[in-house]
Amino acid sequence: MAAQTQTGQADIVVIGAGIIGLACALRLQHDGLKVALVDRAGAGHGASFGNAGHIATEQIYPLASPQVVRGALSTLMDAEGALRIRPQYILHILPWLARFLWASRPSAFSRGIVALSTLQSTAAADLNALLAGANAAQLLRMDGHLVIVERESSLVSARRETEELAKYGVHADWLDADQVRQIAPDIATPIQGAYLYRGTGHVEDPLAVCQALFAALLKAGGQFSCSQIERVTHSAQQFTAHGAGGVRITAKRVLLAAGAWSAPIAAQFGYTVPLDTERGYHLTLPRAQPAFRIPVASYERKVIMTPMSCGLRMTGTVEFGGLDLPPDERRFDLLHKHMHALLPDADKAGVSTWMGFRPSLPDHLPVIGKAPDGREIYFAFGHQHLGVTLAGVTARLISELLRSDVTPRTLEAFRISRF
Repeated sequence: MAAQTQTGQADIVVIGAGIIGLACALRLQHDGLKVALVDRAGAGHGASFGNAGHIATEQIYPLASPQVVRGALSTLMDAEGALRIRPQYILHILPWLARFLWASRPSAFSRGIVALSTLQSTAAADLNALLAGANAAQLLRMDGHLVIVERESSLVSARRETEELAKYGVHADWLDADQVRQIAPDIATPIQGAYLYRGTGHVEDPLAVCQALFAALLKAGGQFSCSQIERVTHSAQQFTAHGAGGVRITAKRVLLAAGAWSAPIAAQFGYTVPLDTERGYHLTLPRAQPAFRIPVASYERKVIMTPMSCGLRMTGTVEFGGLDLPPDERRFDLLHKHMHALLPDADKAGVSTWMGFRPSLPDHLPVIGKAPDGREIYFAFGHQHLGVTLAGVTARLISELLRSDVTPRTLEAFRISRF
């Protein structure tokens, strides 16, 4: 790991080197600030490593919705359910679930759509600009993605979903089975139809994106320390981040972007946030070469397959189980089952599995902004499964906030004090 720093002075210390922390750190370094980046595991090795790589600009609906609540209550404990809570974790997550239910009421859900739509409106352009600034624009492909419908009984609800999204400017083109076969001839399941989203895309490899941002940060003069920050002290208008292994970095400002590990440090600053994790699972088939070159999702199975430079990756489902429980092997079995049904002839040699922690707040909106008490503390965490998608826009908003020191109305819905 290059540019290791044990002690030092910076203009801002950024805690967390996932996709959000990396994006913000690079943007701020390019703004002329001296940035010190700190992470417990190295650049891009958390949730940013194993995600679907999907640029999900179509996702403007918070998970906390009346529809999800109605559909999930009967399947939360189902080992094969698309939305599941580990039985060992149910008591711990009850307060979070109460907030989730409150956030799913129609008025709050509508406000959440507006808030996410605001971020998504420039997300693709901001991400492209971010990657171009890191000489990594070639890793981004904005060619859309396909959602197949396997059952005739699903067609009505699927069409209704696309019609509702169109009201918010999210458009998709309906395809018949023959048109789908032209894009993805190797899909083996019966296909009743599909819809092709415009304005979405994917990255060639999420880890490669993180590595490119990290390399660009170091080239621009940024510092890095591989250490878990244990506490942050504040005195004389200066912050000191104290990390394991003797790391000690002082700065005028601090940005907390530690993903699923953000809550304890936020609490040190005096802010209690109901942060939990959507545990994500994936399979990666390094030798698979599907005919389709855009992500393909299944409407019924709630999985998505993304062709990447590192192979074919399948991700899907949402599991709540905190940071300490081991992976549930049945979730990997479920992904294998879906992969076999969709692509039975895919080369599965060398298949790898992964489970990671996506930071999730009950209203499904991230925290982006400045501490309301006036201290030079900034927040950028809680992006759930939209970290890659929203990295560019989050970095731009944080940059604008530091330069103007005036919180724009755009960020009102993402303030940390909303809890």
